[in-house]
Amino acid sequence: MYFERLRLEQFKPYADVEVSLGPGVTVIHGLNGSGKSSLLEACFLSLYGSSALDDTLDAVMTTGADATLIELQLRHRDAPITIHRELRRRSSGVATTTATLEGEHHEIEGTRDIRAHVRELLRMDVDAFRNCAYVRQGEINKLIEATPSERQRMIDTLLQLGRLEMYRDRARSAALAVED
Repeated sequence: MYFERLRLEQFKPYADVEVSLGPGVTVIHGLNGSGKSSLLEACFLSLYGSSALDDTLDAVMTTGADATLIELQLRHRDAPITIHRELRRRSSGVATTTATLEGEHHEIEGTRDIRAHVRELLRMDVDAFRNCAYVRQGEINKLIEATPSERQRMIDTLLQLGRLEMYRDRARSAALAVED
């Protein structure tokens, strides 16, 4: 899977931007506060909805804006997928008003259904995806300043080594059952 294009309107510092991407490794760099993490947050929000955010939907909308648009175009197993989300400010707060995923042979509507489809497609929940995609600001310092046991626990969590051990144990049990 890779992202081909990200389009944002009134998303955090971006009034109107379109970013083209391609297969391979993408490095996003810039000064602190220039919007690097915002680009990633837009991708996470597009894929997984508000559960992907550390903050509220209100925090992603540009100050003073009434609506926000996020459109992510990606390829998964060479099939094109476009996810379109619109957020609107209402008296009760910011809410998603449109959420659609268009694939090669199907269209899905609704935040929950899109999140479930993305989870199944990528075989990753939001935490696993975020952990493989980037390291959040401040996390490197926590890792550097941690004790050796804390550091090991953080790395195990990041790489989901506990899950790997669980699968290894299942494989050993299955192998013993086959022998018997």
